[in-house]
Amino acid sequence: MSADRPLSRKASILAGIACASVGVAIILVSLFADSRGFQAPRWVVACAGGAFLFFGGWLAALYATGYDPQLSEQTLPSPAIQLAVFVPGMLLLAAPFHWVAFGPGPRQFSTTLSLPFLAVHRSGGSMGGRIAFGVGAVLMDAILVGSVVRLVRQMRRGVAVEAADRPDGI
Repeated sequence: MSADRPLSRKASILAGIACASVGVAIILVSLFADSRGFQAPRWVVACAGGAFLFFGGWLAALYATGYDPQLSEQTLPSPAIQLAVFVPGMLLLAAPFHWVAFGPGPRQFSTTLSLPFLAVHRSGGSMGGRIAFGVGAVLMDAILVGSVVRLVRQMRRGVAVEAADRPDGI
């Protein structure tokens, strides 16, 4: 497939369903798997699965209801609907990063650099890993806040335009 050619509508829906299915599988593992296999609380794993479920379901629903990337402004759902999906999805996605960076307890991190005929593996202290995950968590928070502000402004503009279009001006 060419990098210039987007996925078809059907392929986009299937990709969304596949992503949401992975999310459901992760959530089921978080609920029913043996706890000895976890190095994080079950809720952290469930949050990661929930993010896959939310965003995969969103992708499938978006394309199933007629989204066209060439006409994104005209075919996107209302800002209120986008907020209703984006906010919980981003919160679920950010939660594991927040837990790794700021949660209680020890953490273990390792780094591996692989080149042809050479692999270097190093175990590091918890501070470097926590800082890396903390940067990721703060960036996700910034994306969340910026997106919410943008969508709320769009909602307000839409309400103002609708009021101006009414014959009574109210």
